[in-house]
Amino acid sequence: MEKVVLDVPTLWADHHVLKVREALLPLEGVKDVYASSAWKKVLVSYDPGKVNVAALEKALADANYPVGEGKMPMLVQPTEKRRDPAWAEMAYRVTETNRVDLEMSGEFRRY
Repeated sequence: MEKVVLDVPTLWADHHVLKVREALLPLEGVKDVYASSAWKKVLVSYDPGKVNVAALEKALADANYPVGEGKMPMLVQPTEKRRDPAWAEMAYRVTETNRVDLEMSGEFRRY
């Protein structure tokens, strides 16, 4: 068994990890797949006599996760409407938890 680490820049969410595993595990010779959306890398343990790295890369490309290509999508472009004006002044945010939410969760005993 050999191992290879593949860079997959478009792997940016946990549901993508599942899709990558679904694309690689059915290949003959693939023993295990570890994919990380945090590091955008895929570690594959495989038998080089049954499958090669090019086949792994092709399977990923066919599943829309090309190796070494693409970038994480920008979901929201910052604009004046989407920016909190107090953020730049305060440099921190404060949230307040509703007491009813705490009581429903059972966490109110801690406070």
